[in-house]
Amino acid sequence: MEPKLRNLEIFRIFSQTQNVTETARLMNISQPAVSQILRDLEALLGLTLYKRVGRNLQLTAEARAILPDITKLIAQMDALRNQVEGLRGARAGHLSIASVPTMITCVIPNAVARFTQDRPNVRFRITSMTAADVANQVRLEFADLGVTFQPINANGLDLEPVLQTEMVCLLPRGHPLATERVIAPDMLRNEVVIAQGPETPPGFVLRDTFAQAGISDLIALKVNQSGVALPLVKRGIGIALAHPLVLAPEEADIVSVPFEPRVELTLSLAFPKFATRSRLAVAFVEEFNLQIQALAQGMTKRGIRCDLA
Repeated sequence: MEPKLRNLEIFRIFSQTQNVTETARLMNISQPAVSQILRDLEALLGLTLYKRVGRNLQLTAEARAILPDITKLIAQMDALRNQVEGLRGARAGHLSIASVPTMITCVIPNAVARFTQDRPNVRFRITSMTAADVANQVRLEFADLGVTFQPINANGLDLEPVLQTEMVCLLPRGHPLATERVIAPDMLRNEVVIAQGPETPPGFVLRDTFAQAGISDLIALKVNQSGVALPLVKRGIGIALAHPLVLAPEEADIVSVPFEPRVELTLSLAFPKFATRSRLAVAFVEEFNLQIQALAQGMTKRGIRCDLA
């Protein structure tokens, strides 16, 4: 019996992480499932694929020897899929998208709805995750396309900027600062400031901007995503420094006020650097970009800076 391609893909990911838990997380399956697949593959091949050294796992010499051929086989199968999709005129097949949460609440659903109107046989896998995990999914070729903010680790990625915007202050509509033209750091001294930490791209840019401007850390409540800050603002807990895309669609109870100094943000598409883009992915990106244009126009009409890159 020949090993299933899916199991070989899981082994390839494991060969890079050499960690069952991390492999399970990246493949979005359970840890016991990964362990069982590795044991089944060992039994099928008649080889020991990994060994425990102290508290860590390491590939055996046999596993390292067959890994190039396994990688080549997976690449050949991917190429065959892409060729078949191309022959079908990008109207059938599978497309995997990894995205930061904001785009999954607005742009991506609109793009998928429009895209599948005349492509009912296209199957999607859409996953919401942090920017770092988006990069990993695309880098490992487990996602055909990623949508994320920069800066991120670009190793193994092709990044294409699609949208430029800047951080804003999000406040409850009745807040005393809600009518200001702009909000500066000194105006936030007595406020509970909610913002992303530096482990996220927007939080990293915010910290860097603060440092260049000589501003001490104002953040009293750190979150891992701008979308998490929105309900906190609604409950009157504080003022959020966040990217404005969380306001698409418009939130009636929340006011957006520009923040100075300006904190520039770039939204980008991410592709695997060493893989051929399928025609299906290329066709979907065309629709995605149309939805990005509509988003930028709508945000601009509401007075929120949102420019196409």
